[in-house]
Amino acid sequence: MVKGFHWICLAVLAVCCVARAEVAAEASISSTQVGTGEPFQLTIQVTSDDKSESLPWPQVDGLEKFTVAKSTGTTQSSQTTIMNGKISNRNLYVTNFIYTLTAQKPGTFQIGPIRYAYKTYEKNMGSANVTVVKQEAGLTSQPSLSKKSAFIGEQLLYNLRIIPAQGVQQINLPQDLQKLIGEKFWFQRLDKNVEAKVVKINGENVRVFDVRIVLFPLLPGKVELSGIPVDYQQVSRNQRRRTGSVFDMFDDQFFNGASVVNMTAMASPISMEVSPLPGEAPADFTGSVGEYSLTANIDKTSLASGDALTLTVTIRGDGEPKTITKPKLPDLGQFEVFDPEVSTGSAVQGSTLVTTKTFKYVVVPHRKGDYSLGPVAFSYFDPAKRAYAEAKSQPLTISVTEGKEISASPNRIMSQREITDIGSDIRHIKGGSAPLRSEDDFLYKHFWYWLLFSPTPVAFAMIFLVRSRGRKLAGDATLKRKTLAGAQLKRRLKEANEALKQRNAREFYKALSQAVVGFASDKLNVEFRGLTVDDAKAQLRKRGISEASMTEYEKVLQMCDFGQFGGGARDEKAWKESLDAADNLLRMLDREL
Repeated sequence: MVKGFHWICLAVLAVCCVARAEVAAEASISSTQVGTGEPFQLTIQVTSDDKSESLPWPQVDGLEKFTVAKSTGTTQSSQTTIMNGKISNRNLYVTNFIYTLTAQKPGTFQIGPIRYAYKTYEKNMGSANVTVVKQEAGLTSQPSLSKKSAFIGEQLLYNLRIIPAQGVQQINLPQDLQKLIGEKFWFQRLDKNVEAKVVKINGENVRVFDVRIVLFPLLPGKVELSGIPVDYQQVSRNQRRRTGSVFDMFDDQFFNGASVVNMTAMASPISMEVSPLPGEAPADFTGSVGEYSLTANIDKTSLASGDALTLTVTIRGDGEPKTITKPKLPDLGQFEVFDPEVSTGSAVQGSTLVTTKTFKYVVVPHRKGDYSLGPVAFSYFDPAKRAYAEAKSQPLTISVTEGKEISASPNRIMSQREITDIGSDIRHIKGGSAPLRSEDDFLYKHFWYWLLFSPTPVAFAMIFLVRSRGRKLAGDATLKRKTLAGAQLKRRLKEANEALKQRNAREFYKALSQAVVGFASDKLNVEFRGLTVDDAKAQLRKRGISEASMTEYEKVLQMCDFGQFGGGARDEKAWKESLDAADNLLRMLDREL
C-alpha cells in the first residue's frame, strides 16, 4: 500500500512539473537609451502549449512616464522530442505582448518590476532603466489648454502645435475625433484647413501648424483629454561614403533615392478640473455658460390694430451653441404672438467660437393704445463672475391706432365680414320628427365617457413624474450619468453588432472594450479610460465588487486588446464567445453596482 502511494506521489509531482513547464515568460527591451519623441518597445514573450484561453497581460510598473500603445501577436511552432526511442510532438504558442513607449521629457526612468502570472506560473523578470535624451524628433506636437480649470459648458481652447522637422510630409490627424474627444466634451474645430505659419521659438523662426479645437466640458470632476495621434511620413535620404572614385559624381540626393517611413507622434494627454454649476439656477436657465448679449428691435413702432409687426431678438455668446434657446418675452397680453422663425450662425473671432441665434416673432396687437414692452431677457451662467446673469434688451414702445380692433364690449356692432365668418360656423337644427335628447341625459352617465377620459389623469401624472425626473437629472450630473449608463451601453453594443455584421474584427473588439469600460465609468462616475488594469481593479474593489467580477473584467479587456492589436480570432464562433463573455461580465457588474 505504501509503495503504491509512493508512485502516486511521484506521478502527481511529475504532472505539476509538466504543468509549470507549459508556460515560460521572457522580457526584452529594444533600447535603453532613446531620444525624446522616439518610440521604443518593451516585449514580453510568453510561450505556452495552451491556446484554449486568452493569456492575461503582464503587470508592468513605471509606465506612467511614457505614452503607451499596446499590441499583441501569436505564432505557432512545433516541438519534437525523442525519449527512450519514442518520438513525441507538441504545439507551442508564442505570444508577444508589445508595449510601444514614447517619452516626451528627458531623464532616466525605471520600467518594472515586470511580472507575469498565469494559472500556477509566476515570474518576476526584474526592471530596466531607460535613459531619455533630448533630441529633435521627426515631428513634435505640443498640446495646450487655455484653462486648466473650468465650469461645465464653459468654452476652452485646445491648441495642438505641430512642429515638423526636415523631411516630414503629409501630416494627418485622425478622421474621427468624436471617439477621442466626444464622450467628455462637445467640440468643434475652428479651422477647416490647417495652414503652415512661421513663429519665433527660442529666438528662431520655426514653421509650425496649429490645430485649434474649442471644447465644452460635459462632466464634472477631474477630466483627462486623451493624447491625439498625428500620422506623418518621414523621408530620409540614403547617404553613401565617398571613395574618390569617378562614380562619386552620382552621390547626390537625386541619385541616392530616399526611403519613406510612416510614423505616428502621440500628443501628451492633458488633465483639467471641471466644476459643476452652482445650485439655484433661474427657472428659464437652459445651460448656457459664457458671456452673452441680447438685442431686440421691431420693424415698426406705429401700426393699426389687427396689423402685424416683426419682433427680432438676437442672442450672441461664446457658450455651447445648442444651449441657446428661446428668450423670455415680456407680458404681451394685448398681443397675439406666433412661434418664431429661428436662424443660427457661428463665426470664429480670434481664438473664440461665437454663436449668434436670431428669433423672429410675428406679433399682432388686438386693440389701440400706446404700449411699452418690457425688456426681452435670456438667462446664462457667467464663469468670470461665478454667478448666474441675465442679458436684457432695451424696452420697446409701440403705438397702435384703431383698425381691426376686437372689443369685449357687449354693445359693439359686428362688421359684415365678422358676421359672415361667424355664420360659417353655425349649423342650423333640422326640422322633422327626429327626437331631441333629454337635457337630463348627462355625458358622465355613459360608460364610453369614463372609458375615454379615465386615462387622462394617469397621463398627466406620468408626464409630471417624467418632468420631475428630468429636472432632477439636470441638476445632478452624477445621477444623470448613472441613469443614462444603460442607454450609452446599448449604443456601444449596437456599434459592436454593426462591426460584427461587417466582419470587422478590430472595430468589433474596440466597441466591445468601450462598452465594458464606459459602463463601469458611467455607473461609478469614475473615469476607467486610461487606467491600468490594476488601477481599475482597485477602483472596483473600493466599490465592493467581487473578486470573480474583477477577474472577469480583466479577462474581457485582455481579450478585447488581443482582438484589436494582436490579430485575434476572425471566425464568427470566437466573436460570439467574446460577445457572450462581455454580456456575462456586464450583467455581473450591473447586479453589483
